[in-house]
Amino acid sequence: MAKPAKKKKSAASSQEHAQEYAQERAQKEAAQALAAAAKKLFSFSFSSPLVLRSAKPEFGDLSSAAAFEIAKNAKTAKKNPVDIAKKLAAETAQVLPPLFSSVAALGPYVNFVYSNEFYAALLYEVSVAGEAYGSSESGAKRRVVIDYSSPNIGKPMHVGHIRSTILGDSICRLLRFTGCSVVGSNYLCEAGTQTAKLMLALHELEKRKLNDEKDLLDYYVKIHKRIEENPELLEKARVIVEDMEKGEVKLKKELAEVRRISVDAFDRNYALLGVSFEESIFDSDMVPLAKRMALELLDKKIAFRDKDGEIVGDLEKFALPNLIVLRSNGTTLYSTRDLALAETRFERHAFTECVYVTGSEQKNHFNQVFKILDLLGKPYAAGLKHVSFGLISLPSGKMSTRAGNVVLLEDILNAVIAEAQKEILKRRGADYSESEIGAISKQIGVGSTRFAFLRVSPEKNIVFNPAAAVVFEGDTGAYVQYALVRCRSILAKAEEAGVKADAYAKTTKSDFGREEKALLALAAEFPLAVESAARAMQPHQVCDFLLKFCAAFNAFYAACPVLNAENDEDKVRRLRIVEASLRVIENGLGLLGISAPEKM
Repeated sequence: MAKPAKKKKSAASSQEHAQEYAQERAQKEAAQALAAAAKKLFSFSFSSPLVLRSAKPEFGDLSSAAAFEIAKNAKTAKKNPVDIAKKLAAETAQVLPPLFSSVAALGPYVNFVYSNEFYAALLYEVSVAGEAYGSSESGAKRRVVIDYSSPNIGKPMHVGHIRSTILGDSICRLLRFTGCSVVGSNYLCEAGTQTAKLMLALHELEKRKLNDEKDLLDYYVKIHKRIEENPELLEKARVIVEDMEKGEVKLKKELAEVRRISVDAFDRNYALLGVSFEESIFDSDMVPLAKRMALELLDKKIAFRDKDGEIVGDLEKFALPNLIVLRSNGTTLYSTRDLALAETRFERHAFTECVYVTGSEQKNHFNQVFKILDLLGKPYAAGLKHVSFGLISLPSGKMSTRAGNVVLLEDILNAVIAEAQKEILKRRGADYSESEIGAISKQIGVGSTRFAFLRVSPEKNIVFNPAAAVVFEGDTGAYVQYALVRCRSILAKAEEAGVKADAYAKTTKSDFGREEKALLALAAEFPLAVESAARAMQPHQVCDFLLKFCAAFNAFYAACPVLNAENDEDKVRRLRIVEASLRVIENGLGLLGISAPEKM
């Protein structure tokens, strides 16, 4: 398999970050000021710390609904929230925290406006934090195993596998960025009926040398047609399942060759996508423990043996369908091996959470498996989670491995890279060498593919169009990459011109312009966006943030000349803003597993 990713310290611990981020401090200072005003004016104390929300730009930067809570109190019940807000704002203005330039009431809300000191502090901390900006140690006590990708041995990776692979990889990155200890785990399925049918194909069909995963797919499709014509072959497949679980020597040798071909193909795809794992587990290795656990279920009366001799998890009393955990011939199923997999992972990693990133069609299956483990009294059962996602299709329609009408993952990535190359040639082909065009196209193609899948919330279905993914305008990864390249270009030109910003200045007397403030206010929200995305395990929140941020950066770029600014003060300040923007975009893309070329 792909080489395991080296375990690294979290970005937050690799940099000195002694202070809270600017918006965290501003939130705290505003909340404290409001709490003091409420105490003084109304003898009122809030039951929990106030949380201020981001306001609409035309109304301010942070907004509080504290007046509503005060109005609910018995002592102040007759007071109008609008009047309360006015008094709170007036009192707070007398002792306004330095990170704000003003505070005012708008209806029942109290709105705060950031000061120049806030923006200066933000620029300072972004430059100091660097690659760690937006990170935290909020997940420091969590040890999380993420189960993702999980292709089947003997079958090629097709476009249907891409969502689990990309989504799982990004969730790993998000959790690590917030301090979690993360194990990326690839569970490779080779036991069971489907692989047995492939073994049957090797015995029944014309012998030929197996060169790659496409040969395996050809065998797989042909044996299914043969079985349809000769149903009695299913009995041979059942016997092969039994022999595989017994470790029959000839089958073991054949399976090893199929595994080698499959894994080589998987590794090519993972390398292209920039994905790696801390561990790879083969489900055939779970069989002995799986059988013991099935018998344990029977012994503890969590399962029963039905009239056909199968061991069945008794789940109907818990409003779940019963689950077969062992066939009458003593062979295992996915369900049995998933029980053993959870047990094995906990023994290895003592995880606090184990997250399975798979299609929504498996939701019921995992509910059944998790419930059985809970009934067994497993200490880790409460930490098992399922992040599900919708279906993937292409404009041409649905796919079926059995029928052979699949689009290989490698082919789809190559198609997107080709589309990116067309776009580059159309725009600036004459400016680059052939090797540069190839490298740039690969970064744009793969990055745009990742972004296209990640920007859709997991529960929604996706129709993936390779040509649409690499468009430089609109809600695409290429659009975000282009904003990053623009930042780099401005900074490179500044360096050539000998213009250098004092990136570590803690304060500034400069007045920040409207577009500058709008962009930096968003930069201040980046840590909150990361925290929210990590907590929910939903990378699309980072995509949404980046699209919004890049739109603000482009508005800044259009309205605020940097190297051609009217004076040196504006030039230096705007260069620092570009540096901060680069850091936000680069860190955000990093959480999505996306890099950007130096030029586009």
